[in-house]
Amino acid sequence: MKNYLNVEEGKNSWKRYVSTTILASVFMLLGSIIYIIAEIIMVAADESGKSYFDFESGVAVGINANLDFLLSHIMYICWIFGLWIGIRFIHKRKMKSLITANKRVNWKKVIWSFGTFSLLLIISQLIDVVFNHSDYSWNHVSVKEYVLLILITFLLVPIQTTTEELFFRGLLLQWVSKKVKRPILLAIIVGLMFSIGHFANPEMNKSIILVGLDYIVAGFALTYIAIKTKSLEITIGVHAANNMFLALFLTTDDSVFGSIPSLFKVADTEPGANLIWSIVMFSVFYILCRGKIKKEEAADKDQLIA
Repeated sequence: MKNYLNVEEGKNSWKRYVSTTILASVFMLLGSIIYIIAEIIMVAADESGKSYFDFESGVAVGINANLDFLLSHIMYICWIFGLWIGIRFIHKRKMKSLITANKRVNWKKVIWSFGTFSLLLIISQLIDVVFNHSDYSWNHVSVKEYVLLILITFLLVPIQTTTEELFFRGLLLQWVSKKVKRPILLAIIVGLMFSIGHFANPEMNKSIILVGLDYIVAGFALTYIAIKTKSLEITIGVHAANNMFLALFLTTDDSVFGSIPSLFKVADTEPGANLIWSIVMFSVFYILCRGKIKKEEAADKDQLIA
């Protein structure tokens, strides 16, 4: 099995990695500015006067949640476009090279990881509901609002999650792996880069240490899985499954997605319990991944012998 970290295509000097990282980050910043301007315009256009822009937190309060959720993805569209420019014209290779070293992306792997991790999320959530049912309540959303949320989630959330995967576990992981060869150390370094990018999320107000550790566990686990499976296909599916599940089914007062019309509202989340669940789920998922990869490698050997 070819390893996507051993990039043979294009030009990949450290100067080019620096240039592409800066370029993609500039486009991400540009997207953020456009999003903020759009929020300010929405607040200004609100005739009710109930909405306002909180300059301290950098978010608009009181505007349509679905519209705000949709506009928040402007940043990711700009980000992935900047990344594409860098890979295409600075590195002179295809975006596919950030995902796999094979001729084409294995969408069966993406779908398998999406489905498997979604199932783990459902099981873990049902267990939590059994023991903490008083924390959950029906969100009383309209059918129209929820259908719109479904459309936004399926169309745009995969763009958001895939952009992060391509940047952190694609570009940055390939760059750092040129110098760092030990899988665990490599996963720690890039996993921390990914986690730090999420430390500004409002969920951190619950517990800087426990929520921060939760992000670090997720960052390390996904990076380690990408290293061991030698491609980005599985982590693309996992990341999409996680964020889409949260958007469609669960919302909290301090959710990074805002007050979107998810089906259920969680009154109280326990950071310590969430951290334990993350460790358990990623451990189980990694075991399942190992089994799948071993089967694929055995099948490849059989084909070569035949």
